[in-house]
Amino acid sequence: MRNSLITMLVMSLLLVSSAFALDNSNFDWNVEVDGTEVLAGDNTVNDKKTGDDVLLGNTVIPSVSVDEGKEIDVKVTLVAKQAVQDIEVEARIKGYDHGTLSDSTDLFNMAANTQKTKHLKIQLPTKLDKKEYWLHLTIDSAASKTVKRIVKLNVEPSKHGVDIADVSLSPGTTVKAGRSLLTTVLLENFGDRHEKDVKVTVSVPALGVSASEIVDVLKMDDKNGYNNVDFEDVPEMFVPIPAAAKPGEYEVVVTAKYDYLQKTVSKKFKINVVENELFPTEEKLVLAVGPDNAAVSAGKTTKFMVGLANQGKSAKAYTLQVSTGDWATAALSETLVVLEAGKTKTVAVDLSTAKDAALGEHTASLTVKSGSELLQTVPLKATVSKATTSSSDGSNLRNGLEVALIVLVVLLVIVFLIIGFSRLKKDDEEEQTYY
Repeated sequence: MRNSLITMLVMSLLLVSSAFALDNSNFDWNVEVDGTEVLAGDNTVNDKKTGDDVLLGNTVIPSVSVDEGKEIDVKVTLVAKQAVQDIEVEARIKGYDHGTLSDSTDLFNMAANTQKTKHLKIQLPTKLDKKEYWLHLTIDSAASKTVKRIVKLNVEPSKHGVDIADVSLSPGTTVKAGRSLLTTVLLENFGDRHEKDVKVTVSVPALGVSASEIVDVLKMDDKNGYNNVDFEDVPEMFVPIPAAAKPGEYEVVVTAKYDYLQKTVSKKFKINVVENELFPTEEKLVLAVGPDNAAVSAGKTTKFMVGLANQGKSAKAYTLQVSTGDWATAALSETLVVLEAGKTKTVAVDLSTAKDAALGEHTASLTVKSGSELLQTVPLKATVSKATTSSSDGSNLRNGLEVALIVLVVLLVIVFLIIGFSRLKKDDEEEQTYY
């Protein structure tokens, strides 16, 4: 019984190992390039000088014509007479020294007497140094030798071939709303004839803006033989970014229409639009509050001055509210302030401290809303000290002077803010003239 089990195990191992065998005797395949069935050579030897696989003897393989700059589809149909595991198919064009021209499949298995088709894609560049190339096809598995075939390719130049070689954006990928995006485009002609009236367009579809230029003649370079590639600069294009554009990321599309506007090539980029201080997309409220920290005796009242400046583009109504703990109560000279665009207003806030208020620093919260939207929350800080016994006349005079000083400081702050915004607007307008 034991010997029988050993015998069965050995036979199973032999069967498994045979399932991994891969050679031309138990494997057949068919090759198509761009839908055309081609004759592939399998009688090859490695050339020690070049490292390439070449055909032996007088084997003749007709070449397959493909267009440069296009993607070729290599269809490989496999027929397995026996089970094979962990197969990988690779297609590679050798002899191109500016990158790798290849594609390969993931590992897959095939049962005995089955057929499977795999598609491989290879993008041909627009600059090839010679007309004939060899497409090397290999099939590998983990426990077998490589099965090889080669296909001769005759790469022909496109009759009409235009590409966007390079795009430059100024001032870069970040631009302010209300300004222009300067775009410079470099075109590439890899076809075998001149192109007339090539239309180049730069657009930001989400903003509905674009700019176009016409290149009268995009020449081909007929001095370099087969490698007939030439370049042409497109006149600069200014794409205006609307002042009302919301900050965020936008897609820029560069297209070139050629062959009498029948064919199109395009490239896409991303830009970041930021808000321009001259054209705010949201209503802006500027607040100035003083003093930073008021000194007040327990049971007394201190005053804060709040300056509001509407830097938006339309009139706004603001609601003010102060929240305190049990250490004080608050009273505002106005709780509703309506400001036209560019106007300012000063509101007084009286904080009356409780007689038993704890000594030290306390904070009240001033909130400013526009409708139901909370715009800003500002802390009002006061340091409470022991109650004083000084005369009421001296105390009132001192409080009056302090209030006057606070009002003066707040008004000066607001004036400086307005002057700052005005100067910024003037400088930006002068700079805008250069665009």
